[in-house]
Amino acid sequence: MNMQKKVVIALLWMLLGVNILYAHNFEDSHLPSTIQGKEGRSELSLSRQYYKDGKQSLLWSWESENTVLTFTDNAIHDVVSSFDQRSGVKLWIFNETPQANPVVFRFRDANDMIQYQFDFHLNFTGWRAAWIAYSDMWTPDGGKTTPQQVVSMEMVSPENIATGRLWLNRMEFASYVDRQATPDAQIPENNRHLDREIWHWGLLHKWEQQQYDLEIPATVTIAESTDLALVYDNVKQMLKKEGLADAEKKELQKLIQLFSISEDGTKGAPLMQNDNAKQGDVHFGQLNKLIDLSARAWYVDGDKSAKEEFVKTVRYMLIQGFAWESGMGTNHHYGYQIRDIFGAIWWMEDVLRANNLWVETRKAVTYWSGLQETRRPFNQLRDEITDSWNTLLIPRLTCVLWGETEHERLRDMKALARWVNGSLHYSPGTIGGIKVDGTAFHHGGHYPAYSVPGLSYVGRYLQCVNRTQFTLNREAFAVLKFALLSLSRQTNLRDWGVGVSGRHPFNGSIHKNGILTYAFAAMVPAETDRELAGEYLRLMEGMRKYSPDDTLINQFKKEGISLNPYPKGFYVYNYASLGIYRYNKKLVAMKGFTQNVWGSEIYVRDNRFGRYQSYGSLQIIGTPVTEAQYNEYPITEESSGYSEAGWDWNRNPGTTSISLPLERLNSPIAGSDMLRQPHTFAGASQLNEGEFGMFAMKLGERDRKNFTPSFNAHKSFFAFGNRIIALGAAIRNDNGDYPTETTLFQQQLQSVEQPLEVNGKKVNQFPYRQEIDRNWQEPLILKNLTGDYYFLPPGQSVSIEKQAQESKENKKMDPTRGNFATAYIRHGAAPANDAYEYMILLDATQSQIKRLKKGITEYEIIQKDETAHIVRDRLSNARGYAIFEDFRASTDTFLEKSDKEIMIMLQPIGNKLNISVCDPDLHLGEYNYTTPTESNPVSREITLKGNYTLADVPPSVSLRAEGNNTIITVVCQHGMPVEFTLCTD
Repeated sequence: MNMQKKVVIALLWMLLGVNILYAHNFEDSHLPSTIQGKEGRSELSLSRQYYKDGKQSLLWSWESENTVLTFTDNAIHDVVSSFDQRSGVKLWIFNETPQANPVVFRFRDANDMIQYQFDFHLNFTGWRAAWIAYSDMWTPDGGKTTPQQVVSMEMVSPENIATGRLWLNRMEFASYVDRQATPDAQIPENNRHLDREIWHWGLLHKWEQQQYDLEIPATVTIAESTDLALVYDNVKQMLKKEGLADAEKKELQKLIQLFSISEDGTKGAPLMQNDNAKQGDVHFGQLNKLIDLSARAWYVDGDKSAKEEFVKTVRYMLIQGFAWESGMGTNHHYGYQIRDIFGAIWWMEDVLRANNLWVETRKAVTYWSGLQETRRPFNQLRDEITDSWNTLLIPRLTCVLWGETEHERLRDMKALARWVNGSLHYSPGTIGGIKVDGTAFHHGGHYPAYSVPGLSYVGRYLQCVNRTQFTLNREAFAVLKFALLSLSRQTNLRDWGVGVSGRHPFNGSIHKNGILTYAFAAMVPAETDRELAGEYLRLMEGMRKYSPDDTLINQFKKEGISLNPYPKGFYVYNYASLGIYRYNKKLVAMKGFTQNVWGSEIYVRDNRFGRYQSYGSLQIIGTPVTEAQYNEYPITEESSGYSEAGWDWNRNPGTTSISLPLERLNSPIAGSDMLRQPHTFAGASQLNEGEFGMFAMKLGERDRKNFTPSFNAHKSFFAFGNRIIALGAAIRNDNGDYPTETTLFQQQLQSVEQPLEVNGKKVNQFPYRQEIDRNWQEPLILKNLTGDYYFLPPGQSVSIEKQAQESKENKKMDPTRGNFATAYIRHGAAPANDAYEYMILLDATQSQIKRLKKGITEYEIIQKDETAHIVRDRLSNARGYAIFEDFRASTDTFLEKSDKEIMIMLQPIGNKLNISVCDPDLHLGEYNYTTPTESNPVSREITLKGNYTLADVPPSVSLRAEGNNTIITVVCQHGMPVEFTLCTD
């Protein structure tokens, strides 16, 4: 390869962002001068017999034991500088004949001393990857490696093997070897310095070493046989597809040409994991599609050429490394890319058996399903379970049914059912799974965009196993039911809000398969669960109904089940720093974040401007669509005014934030970021099991580029009836370049004439802008586009706008434009202890509107400062306390003293006092990405004026008298409110 060509290739790699200093693809007509035989008799040649890149590979043949092949590329040494960033070697090896002994790789320094080494086992036929970082290799004595100035790499032929040959290709000395390089049979302890209990994609080989702890039963009862047969039929029919549409036939032919597989399957476009495929390669997703289409073209359409192509493709797949105990270099997220392979393989079982491919294919595909994990009970510290539910639960169920005997299938099915039951438990800390408050975690946070697809496949599993012994046990069913009901309480009708959207900021929704899960879960008990069935019926509003839906709906109606009413009351989800208030058909989502709870997820190409999603947001979703959807009018986020085109990312409703230009709001982190803040106080509480509720947070920013570490705000919301009181205090920062604002609402206009109301006057003009100065002496009453009223006492600077907005979309940052109505409170640049107050009226009655215009708000602010926000509802006499700092005697009737960073709600009724105390912090300690540490219980103390006794005796509450006061100690955990009742002496 001439120097000019090398420079061009190097520049291309740099432009593509690939961390490679030099790569051998062996496409030249001559051998590289940096690769030579050193000891023993060996021969090097360029070969077209097998290749994993281009059309050639390097063939190494040896004819004596302990033959050494030496590589002296400069990059071997150059990448050592990136040792801590996982520099190392990446290559692929083709082996014709499995061997018991490994090839040994050794790395020497300039003094010919071996510094690093690793074994690469040859117990395979076909291509396998050798991807390993220097930091994951071994010293000659088996110790941990450190940065050393290595200058050469050796391959030593297998011990006691006098003759042999290997083909090498795609050799790279890389400054970065994938952090999820996958352990496999070739390098079993690769990447061993990671805590792989959390890294589930790479655990396939570890799980393969497990043995079943359940014995294959000696006998199968008639009932067991019947259950197995029912599951078998259910699964196989679920996986059966229709014949190919014309577009799919064309796609199949394009894929056949793209793969260009030889008749014996040994040659074809190189198969790579999706993220590592380059031009000329094919990836898992394309393999999945080729296998699916060619299988259907035969077993449905009877296309013989497709059958032949299917057989060739399966042979090719196994040779390329998608095989038993192979890791393919890295396999991360592979489950999303191979969903259709399992059903296609099953429906082509007879074809594979006829071609002597069934045993090897079944073994390989079962391995990649991860079924071997179920040989033991579910690991309670295992992370990212929603990924596995979503992508691999049905494949595992499929592979169970491939057992050669009914006895084996029974053992495997019992093990899988046990594993599924174990996975439906309350997981600790921030690892994936369902939390004790009903939230569902992925990526270390509450994430409906991941949990809904995961739970959807739990539903499909139940569709297959219900009415058999393999369905959920009572404990798992209770957890699943709680998670499903928690989810639908957080959505309206099916849409969740921006605050919990992760990196997908608009219109996240429970899709059809997610809704079906409610129905299939309802059918787990012997008697249909009426609450889940009713929730399924409610969520189906405005959805297209197919024959399976008609069957379910008719069945539930025959059982006398009707759709559920809309959720009602206040719900607390402090694993997400989230409060949900349901009033009539409206949802109000109050969202914060802390050190433990991230507020938004930002990726390289997702949600670039999503910083403010959880800055004390208050989002109202409660408006039905204007055009019928299947003869119904469901409520959606979009119809409630939320749309990305033209959205001002600085102004999420309810948030207090610094209004930045988009280039500064754009995340300064090049990679992924789960945004956290310095404080630990943010969350919600409730009283009377949700009759009343509140939210409070300390808001700050970390010291990073384009952030303001001096930023501070203390925020609260209080929900009484249809009134929500919003308070802010201690709003300060030293950013004099950009203004700080608190947004009341931002809604997309359906037409430029769509009116706002300002102090009772309709505003049809467009564009429109009104600024109210803090010296204005009258209250301000606004009515937004969807009918919610906002009351603002005088003394606040407010802007009201109807205008065209230019913005950027969240992924590619392309320009967008839209028309919006917006209102926000102006705190100015570099505010010093500013504050705000407003009230929202939901579904206001005419009498309420009349009273509002007279300034009658039915609430009283007892305290609003940096220490505490205290509000009394005059109609119910309930009170809410957001205690930010240590609190001592005030003019409040009840509270004398309190620990900081807790929420208190109380309501006197006769001689009793209903009370709740909540510390929303999860108390998980410090960690990086996620933690399995359980929420630590903590004691919180408050002092009430007067003498009280406990009407009930909750174990987490204790009282003691101190003069005319009562000191109450409450043990808080999981961010959950503790409710109890006191009696006056």
